[in-house]
Amino acid sequence: MRISLLILFVLFFVGAVAQGKKETVVYLKNGSVIRGQLVGSSDQQTRILTQDGSIWSFNKAELDSVRAEKRFRNFAYKTKGFAHFSELGPLVAGKTTVDGVTTAAFSFQTVNGYKFNQFAMLGFGTGVDLYATQTIVPLFASFRGDIATNGTVLPFYFIDAGYAANITQDSQAGEDFKGGLLYAAGIGVKIPFNRSAGFLLSIGYRYQATQSIRNQDQIDTKYRRLAIRAGFFL
Repeated sequence: MRISLLILFVLFFVGAVAQGKKETVVYLKNGSVIRGQLVGSSDQQTRILTQDGSIWSFNKAELDSVRAEKRFRNFAYKTKGFAHFSELGPLVAGKTTVDGVTTAAFSFQTVNGYKFNQFAMLGFGTGVDLYATQTIVPLFASFRGDIATNGTVLPFYFIDAGYAANITQDSQAGEDFKGGLLYAAGIGVKIPFNRSAGFLLSIGYRYQATQSIRNQDQIDTKYRRLAIRAGFFL
């Protein structure tokens, strides 16, 4: 529980800091708008450093207003078309049911799909989940989208559901392994590098059911994990 609260705090802190970045915006009486960093201000003159390194000076008579606003995004974020996510990270355990083993696991997954708009993308994914005693290959549908549409950091949600094949090698004791239902849901933040690609962090709940048959006895195993992931998106 402490780990989940810490990760949630980090995610929202990163988002809040990035969303809170400000820049100085100078509105001129002739209709021009200059954005940058305020480097000098007096009763007679205001000086602005723009992103390309230029310094602009304006007399007080030229100014309509000077404001602090959210940083302007200099690219248009892609809102429709092909979408790709690749993510990896630990599956943090509280309790596990196989032979009393309690330990974390590791997971990698990739999702490809179509983005209908910034709030909705439908895709299909696969990957591998490496538990202490079993190896799972998930096959699932993924529905995800952005929660906000503006800013240098974009919060997003995801909902995954499907079936996972169990590729754990049968043991010498005659134990056979089978897969089962999986589903996951969570939130994260995306940090775009350009209009279509960037870095992501996410946290969510992941459920995985498996079965094993030993001496004609069926053993049901249910993995309930906190999935913490990092990766990139296109």
